[in-house]
Amino acid sequence: MAMMDAVALSEDDVVNGCVLGPHGYVYRPPPPSKQLTIEMQVSVTECRSWREVLSVVENLGDLFDFRNTSTAVHRVAKFSVEAGESKIAQNDSRFPRLLQLLRAKCKDLSAWGLSDASWGMAKMQCRDDEIFQRISLRAQEIVQDLDPQGLAIVAWSFATVGRKDEVLLQRIAEEARSKLDSFGVQNISNLVWANATLGLRADALHADLLRHSLARLDDFTTQELAIVNWAFTKLAYPVGDDWKAALRQRVLRLKEYAPSELSMIAWALAMRGDYDPDLLAYIARRSMELMRSFTGQNLATIIWAIATISYKDDPSIDEFLRMALGAIIARAGEFQPLNIALISWGLAKLSFKAEAAFEAMCDTAVQQIDYFAPQNLVQLLWACGTAGYKHESFLRAAARVAKRTIEQFSSQHQSNFLWACARLNFKEDVELLRVVATAAQRKMHEGSPQHLSNIAWAASQLGPQHFQECLVAVLNETSRRIKEFDPPSIMMLSDSLYEANFGGGEIMQVLRGQVQRMGNELYEIFTTGLPRGTRGLCGHQELTEYQRRLRNLGLTTFGYEHTTSLFQQLQLCEGQPWQVAEAMAMPGWTTNARRTTVARRYSLRLGSRSLEDPGTIFTSAFASAQEDAQADFIVVWLGQGKADSPSIGRAGRSGDAECRAILATHEMLKKVKEEEGFSDVSGTLAFHTSGVPCLSCVGVAAQFKRHYPKVSFCFTFMNRPLSEREESMTEASAVVPNVALAPKTPRRTDTSRPPPSNGGGVSENYHPGYRTDVPRPPASNEGGMTENYHAGYRTDAFRPPPSNGGGAWDNYRPVFR
Repeated sequence: MAMMDAVALSEDDVVNGCVLGPHGYVYRPPPPSKQLTIEMQVSVTECRSWREVLSVVENLGDLFDFRNTSTAVHRVAKFSVEAGESKIAQNDSRFPRLLQLLRAKCKDLSAWGLSDASWGMAKMQCRDDEIFQRISLRAQEIVQDLDPQGLAIVAWSFATVGRKDEVLLQRIAEEARSKLDSFGVQNISNLVWANATLGLRADALHADLLRHSLARLDDFTTQELAIVNWAFTKLAYPVGDDWKAALRQRVLRLKEYAPSELSMIAWALAMRGDYDPDLLAYIARRSMELMRSFTGQNLATIIWAIATISYKDDPSIDEFLRMALGAIIARAGEFQPLNIALISWGLAKLSFKAEAAFEAMCDTAVQQIDYFAPQNLVQLLWACGTAGYKHESFLRAAARVAKRTIEQFSSQHQSNFLWACARLNFKEDVELLRVVATAAQRKMHEGSPQHLSNIAWAASQLGPQHFQECLVAVLNETSRRIKEFDPPSIMMLSDSLYEANFGGGEIMQVLRGQVQRMGNELYEIFTTGLPRGTRGLCGHQELTEYQRRLRNLGLTTFGYEHTTSLFQQLQLCEGQPWQVAEAMAMPGWTTNARRTTVARRYSLRLGSRSLEDPGTIFTSAFASAQEDAQADFIVVWLGQGKADSPSIGRAGRSGDAECRAILATHEMLKKVKEEEGFSDVSGTLAFHTSGVPCLSCVGVAAQFKRHYPKVSFCFTFMNRPLSEREESMTEASAVVPNVALAPKTPRRTDTSRPPPSNGGGVSENYHPGYRTDVPRPPASNEGGMTENYHAGYRTDAFRPPPSNGGGAWDNYRPVFR
């Protein structure tokens, strides 16, 4: 018996069997005997369903100690999750009694009981703040008693319910480093996953985990390997070349993968910007084998990764995309808005012809339109615009939502929305145009130069009369920030305002003057600045100066009208041109914009020999930087590429269809000249290409003309006035597979051995979602998606990225193409 100063009993007193007696006396029952504790434990462990466990809690809970309580929590979680009845269990009238017991017993939990209780609460997604606060305090008190399994499970539990308890996780990190030699590979994967999920960098711990992972890489299951690689990537931890090489070798050796594992490996590859054709092709082949079991999230992540790396020149990728189309068409109704946005973005960025897939996704989007976040809605609309697919019902539904929620749109979203409407010629809804134009004025100061130029271009296409005040705001903002505008933005804005017949006064003169200076500089580069001979005949300084000047312009293309004018000045429009219909009817001509196509024909004479080509098709393909350096004519890498990875395996411009056609013609003439002994070539040569050629290819054409001055060279091309420039990887990259990794059980009697391979799995319910707080984002340069694309011009820009998942969209640089 004991006297208390206050007569009130706490909740813990009541749960622990204390009774208030007369005169303020409190009766505290003696600790349960060891035999009673064992009997209670047996009564719980013998249960075969969560309902039986809760029945025991209801009838015998007063006799439970901390061991019995933590075991009961573990068993309820195990049985209810396995039965898919976790929510039902938590709504059971007896469940609050179990939580009440756990709150009271937290202060006494042993290391074993702590891992049982935290695992059970997290597994059920039961986010009781008071319990997790008490678990945290108890874990910090006994952290030295936690073995590797316990450390990993506690960290996993807090990450699973989204509790970023930095003090606790720091203590766990310090303790884990001292016990790392005892960690199994499952413990490593669970611990690094927890840190990555919560976005907590602990470099000293991660350096140790990376070193141990590298030494024991062959012990990892495919699941654990994918998780560890995913986690290091999400943490942006520098893994180094040794890890990348070892991981690649291990991945290529393994044959059995789950869809989520392939998704994570592909995501990490794209997020790091690693251009590895063999590995990505391997992932594509394994994905085809598992396509029937892919969820919308799995499919979206793989397509996103392929598009982010801009990898497109392997037959395996084409085959994967064709098979993916079937899955998209058949199962689009199952996809969530995020999945639809990512898949459509990837297909559009790859310019993969997929009208049936877009139809299925747009049909589903119409049904789910009110659940689309502005980012997802704009992304799908952007993808439709880029792919040239017009779905009237979706456009009307998107317009209805936009008019209602336009204030939730960022400046980037507004510019992309208008760009897509212009691309699809959707201008019947005048109210929509005016609503978006008015909203854009209010956020004009937030827009990048690219966004401002996109708005101006869209206004010129949709009807300047609806955007007069908006265009005034664009000009005012441009005047204030003119120094921030890069060459593509200046050119885009100038041409758009000119096309809209918008005066603009002094700032318009400034813009037009800068475009004129660019044109003059290009003409000088392609005439007096052109190398005086082929690669072997011009000096190194002359060659590097030519490449430097062309790159410093900051452009990939000079736009349709300006390039046409430039060709006339360079005498590249002589002779009889191709008829567009004739060129497109040639066998091998492709409408797949992932690859440019060139039709060539010639009638040439070299001495007594006549050379005729009635028509040959050339298609773009990957070429390395080494191939650029071996070409007779000087090829210039413009800082962008069809499969651009600035640090690894960047795509050379000698793979462009225009360059391939010119170089092939040159090599043919060289061979004939050697055979005939004549160097004088005359006649006609005509090219027609499927898009505006890049400035490197314009330079190659100018070099060809200088080398063969008597050949009438007629170079024509199709107009692609609309931007194919991707959204900045800010939003599309926002794809972080949010892996829900769950150890199957915290029980393990032998702490010296690694856990079984089936333990600590990854639930395939991870989200490759967009990052919403991006700088979006993933990125983009962002690890989220800042849609840094330019409407009106094509760019081959790249860079990773992927949130409802925390991801990244590309920080790629906007350039014309």
